[in-house]
Amino acid sequence: MMKPLKTFPVTLYFVAFFILGGLCSCRSIKPIPPNDPATNPKVKFLLTFDDGPSAIKDNNPTESILNQLAVNDVQSNICAIFFIQTHHPRGTARPKGMEVLEEIPRCGQLVGIHSVSPLGHVNHVTMPTNELVRLLVDGKQLLKRVSGEEPLLVRPPYGVSNPTTRAIYRELNLHLLMADIPAHDGIVHGFNGSPRRRIHIRRLLTSVRNTLVQKPDSLVPYPIVVAFHDVNRYTARHITEYLHILVEEAAHAGLTLDAQPFYASRQESMTAALYRVTQPPLPAPPPLHIIPRGWTL
Repeated sequence: MMKPLKTFPVTLYFVAFFILGGLCSCRSIKPIPPNDPATNPKVKFLLTFDDGPSAIKDNNPTESILNQLAVNDVQSNICAIFFIQTHHPRGTARPKGMEVLEEIPRCGQLVGIHSVSPLGHVNHVTMPTNELVRLLVDGKQLLKRVSGEEPLLVRPPYGVSNPTTRAIYRELNLHLLMADIPAHDGIVHGFNGSPRRRIHIRRLLTSVRNTLVQKPDSLVPYPIVVAFHDVNRYTARHITEYLHILVEEAAHAGLTLDAQPFYASRQESMTAALYRVTQPPLPAPPPLHIIPRGWTL
């Protein structure tokens, strides 16, 4: 008589999924060498970080990212753009948060505006117009005071804007910069991991490559905007690994990287950002899988 098949608890399937995802993130796959510029567009990565600064005192994730951008085994002294929550009660409103905010431009990084509400990560389109204008002006003054430069970039919470908020940004000389490659590491409930980060990034980079092949761009190398969240501790622990993944998966996607794959100076980073604000983000492919709640890509 045949024995009945055993059933496995759901948790074991999640464990198996995590292990397989980890295998997808290994570096065992050899990159595809670039050849024809017409089919292998030349690109460069513009890194951005949302939601900071972190006000955590021990093992501060924003500071960890700053350290890794400065020293890593891919390209040292990378210049990124940090989109700041200028009035967040658990960020800049705390002494450690303000200390980290002041550290960001000292480390050679650029700052822009993210959320501005003292209530936290509040959607700009839900805020009264007068309040939004006032807080954006206050936020600009804060960032100018800590960086010595007029902030020119904005990325609103959740990436949401409408004609009214976009008109306000223009009036305040703020340019809306969205991302081509979102890491989807902004919302975390429970388990904080990223078992599918490599395949996710490869799919998005392949989509970028296909778009650039069909519609070649005049700027070479073309700036690909990548979005992370510096308050995410998993991202902070693995940002150097993410640098490797971006470089390696660009080759697999059929893209040619510049000699320096990441922007290294404030001037060239801002030039690339201002070039990209004149265009919408490149279209991304539709998602193929449902991501378990609380997992990041």
